Amino acid sequence: MILVVGATGRVGREIVKQLRQQGRPVRALCRTEAKARSLRDAGVDVVLGDLADRQAIEKACHGTDTIISTMTSLNPRALRAPYRPEAIEGDGHRNIMATASRVAVKQFIYLSAVGVEHPDAPRQFRIKRQVEEIVTASGVPYTILRPAGFMESLVPMLDVMRRFRIAPLPGRGTSPTSYIAVEDVAQVAVQAAGRPETHEATIEFGGPEDLSNRQCVQIAAKVLGTPARICPVPLSLLHVAGTFARPVSPGLREFFAILRFVDQYGLRAPHRPPFPSKPWTPVTFEEFVRRRYRGES
Repeated sequence: MILVVGATGRVGREIVKQLRQQGRPVRALCRTEAKARSLRDAGVDVVLGDLADRQAIEKACHGTDTIISTMTSLNPRALRAPYRPEAIEGDGHRNIMATASRVAVKQFIYLSAVGVEHPDAPRQFRIKRQVEEIVTASGVPYTILRPAGFMESLVPMLDVMRRFRIAPLPGRGTSPTSYIAVEDVAQVAVQAAGRPETHEATIEFGGPEDLSNRQCVQIAAKVLGTPARICPVPLSLLHVAGTFARPVSPGLREFFAILRFVDQYGLRAPHRPPFPSKPWTPVTFEEFVRRRYRGES
């Protein structure tokens, strides 16, 4: 049995989908019945609760060989939801690692990110690094996955670009990132599950090319057949907006801090296959745009 923590999130949903396509038994720790419904329909065994609920954790871990955690507390679109990553992610992972150790889980896979060790890493990245330390100190065989930036994070900009022929670009947009599609991130997590050679390993990986956001705009414009004018958005303006929006959307300012970090440093990662013995043909950004907007250009 494979337990997925964060199964209703962007990467977690894709991991569950790929595991079920392979016929592998999947369990999910889910906070609400409303979110659990689609998982149950997909044949997933659901345990209601979160990482603060020790009884739910105990039930979820029972009979589990592998745990995959993609859980994050940052949701910039959530209204009035508290942003407390130290408690939600830090303490939450301490709880589940304690249980995983006690019931002798064979592998814990944690989805972190490229850049968490950078001295100027934003708060959300620093929390991921702390969780890495919690996981590696637990005594449970672990695999740390650090993907580069997700292609899906550019979709809001692409939607505006396709509709209005302008590309709102945070900051300079010149730092390269090894953009990778969520389906490929999920594929790496699924491939890592049950592989003893990945134990005690930290694996950084990205998509097949390093692209700046300006280059992404150029590629998307070509695919969509839509000339787009780049409109730089000052990061200082986003910071002010995030500060004023904090009572309504507490995570928004931290999301903008990540944009600032990526604009300054980029998120580059190795292009080599994470597992040489497994096929690895991650989608290019051009193909990602084609698939996303097929028939709409």
